Amino acid sequence: MSETALAIAKDYPQDKFNLLIPVKTMQELSPLHKLVINEVQIDPAKESKDTYPQNGELALTKKALMKLMAAANIQIIDSHTIPTQRCNKCIEIARVTRLAPKCSDCSYIDDIAVQVTIAVPEPSGTYRMIRATKEIRMDDEKPKYTSDKAFAQFKQFKTEHCESKALNRALREGLMIKSTYTLAELKKPFAVALVMPNMADPDLKKAMVERYANNAASLYGGQVAQLPSGQAMDALPPAMTVIPPDDDFDPETGEVTAPGLEVIDVTLEEPEPEPPIMIGCEGEDCGGILEPFVDATGKEWNPEAWAEETKTRTGRKLCVACFIKWQKEQKAIKDAEKAAKKAKEGK
Repeated sequence: MSETALAIAKDYPQDKFNLLIPVKTMQELSPLHKLVINEVQIDPAKESKDTYPQNGELALTKKALMKLMAAANIQIIDSHTIPTQRCNKCIEIARVTRLAPKCSDCSYIDDIAVQVTIAVPEPSGTYRMIRATKEIRMDDEKPKYTSDKAFAQFKQFKTEHCESKALNRALREGLMIKSTYTLAELKKPFAVALVMPNMADPDLKKAMVERYANNAASLYGGQVAQLPSGQAMDALPPAMTVIPPDDDFDPETGEVTAPGLEVIDVTLEEPEPEPPIMIGCEGEDCGGILEPFVDATGKEWNPEAWAEETKTRTGRKLCVACFIKWQKEQKAIKDAEKAAKKAKEGK
């Protein structure tokens, strides 16, 4: 264990703190960084809305998770709903058959899935991207509630619950958060590690000042006033957005256009090629798609031509297997008719 890990374990014992720090794997920091420990107290009281009951213990709500995220300087890159596993099956069938799914008649229409992506700061100065997904199925959730009123309240805020669980999954990986805590555990504050640039290092301070000056020069052009030697980093002006008065500014879009310059819209990304047309088989209980093949005479058939051929002969678009099945059924019908006719003539 490194000296950093030993110091953390000594100053923040696990019997008094909930350590959200990978102590066993924490490596010694470089002189360019320093470690700051932020203490966050999660209130387990019901009126605080920091927790909610789950499996006999308490889980952290989105409000509590945001406190821990702020302490660790974790950023939410993206959070959005995605199709559930059952919806993905319908989407695949719709893509193949070209028929819109009847979502209004689906018994799983209330199921929901959310995907969250976060960026966790690393001691190296980079970010570790973590993506987590959570799906809530109403059939599994309803038995957990003793009354329809309680379940209806949960259903009203199902998106928030699902997002919190997805965020909880991402944070558990990034900060080693448990899925649930006991009441005794939540009485202890959380100790969250935050890796920050060590501005006491003179080389880092000089590099930061030069970087600020270079960025300002590249943005606005011209000469940028240099700070006097020895001036503190705190003397730098606060970050702000500067729009030259001679430029045209659109307050709705936020675009800034220099006068006399023509704005050209250039699309760098090439459009994605359209997916190949897939024709679904209309045979009973098939669900397959029509694929190209070569028949016994050596003729090549593509899905469009074969669909037109089977549609003309059978009234349906059939794959090869269903077409062979149809031929056998037609032959059996004809054989039965011949046998019946022969039996009738024999009498």
